Amino acid sequence: MRQLSLRLRSIFLAIVLLAFFAPFTVVILDEAYTDSLTEAKMSELRLMNLGLLSAFELDGDLPYMPEILYEEQLNLPGSGYLGVIVFRDEVIWQSASALEYTFTPPNIDVAVGNELFTESYTPAFDKNANFFVYAFTAEFASSRDFEPVRFYIFNNRALFEDERSTFLSTTWQWIFTLCLALLIFIVIGISLVLLPVRKLIDEISQASRGEKRQLSSRYPVEFDSLKQSINGLLHTEAAQRTRYKNSLGDLAHSLKTPLAVASGHKTLPSEVGEALRQIDNIIKRQLKRASAGKTGWQQGIAVQPVLNKLADAMDKVYQEKALTIEFEVDDNIQFKGDETDFMELSGNLLDNACKAAKNRVLVSAKIKSGWLVIHVEDDGPGIPYDKKTLLLERGTRLDTYEEGHGIGMALVADLVSIYEGRMQIEDSDLGGANIVLQFPNHV
Repeated sequence: MRQLSLRLRSIFLAIVLLAFFAPFTVVILDEAYTDSLTEAKMSELRLMNLGLLSAFELDGDLPYMPEILYEEQLNLPGSGYLGVIVFRDEVIWQSASALEYTFTPPNIDVAVGNELFTESYTPAFDKNANFFVYAFTAEFASSRDFEPVRFYIFNNRALFEDERSTFLSTTWQWIFTLCLALLIFIVIGISLVLLPVRKLIDEISQASRGEKRQLSSRYPVEFDSLKQSINGLLHTEAAQRTRYKNSLGDLAHSLKTPLAVASGHKTLPSEVGEALRQIDNIIKRQLKRASAGKTGWQQGIAVQPVLNKLADAMDKVYQEKALTIEFEVDDNIQFKGDETDFMELSGNLLDNACKAAKNRVLVSAKIKSGWLVIHVEDDGPGIPYDKKTLLLERGTRLDTYEEGHGIGMALVADLVSIYEGRMQIEDSDLGGANIVLQFPNHV
């Protein structure tokens, strides 16, 4: 299963955190706002109650209240604020804002000189509504003695809930906008944080294409050890390949002289001489095979110039046949490997095609679905089906193929295998053989 990229993981984590952060923040703000609003409501009702207390007079047993109060909400019907005064367990006064209601003494008992604030109260005069209540009891001199008088202020919670609902709606809108803005800034921040990573990947890709020998850009201090390790790997790989090729060259030179001496001995039986020549061919082929191949850290080579050189050479070698060698090569086509290896396999294929061709040879190269595809076609007699199978089998002797596809095809097959490519033998529209080579061309 493919793992999510660091960018997607970071964005997903940010979304999850914001999804928890937003509701949690709204809940906290709602609690704080509700508490603050409730405190403000209690202070407001206390002031109204004090207003009633200061306006109330008791003359003997006769209460007196002015017609118009200082608190305007108590003068306006439908304002949601109701004032009630209870004396001797009877409602002796109610505010003009409460004319539509019929009051009985509330079942809220407050000691003299004390106050009581209730956030939720359903009174008998309106059982479908919920009210804030502020109650205070004071003593006034009557005809008998000092007697308690109870003052009540009722406030419908509907107005409070509407205000709270408006606050919540506005808060959610702003929190959502803030989270969206934060997410945008987080995405931008993640992109900036991952910029050195993308830069490092690009530079490694350049090194893999052979465009750089080592990583030279400056990176954050966290990448220093990685940069040094990669540069060390590049240096070690290049040095190891050089030593490997040098060792193989030394081995070839070391074996060449003894074989030449042994082969030149006049008294050797012909069978021994033939065996020594076969040993010499095997050594050359295996050394060539071992030293060939891609390193993964080299620059691609242009295909067209190499094919042009080979075509010029073939024109001279097969001058008497007057062949027409044509090319259909897309622009900027490159072979991701060693130039000598490409020249070796292309030269063998082109030589075989020229041997078999009557008049015409066609070489084409193009990039298709991430692969370099090369076709080498001729108008010769073609290759029989059973010989196609033999040419593709490993370890089969190919030097007996009379139409010209000789031992060089074995080297081609080895090089194709080393470069993780594929080789197919098909029939050409020209009438002869069509050798198809495919090499990975991923950058």
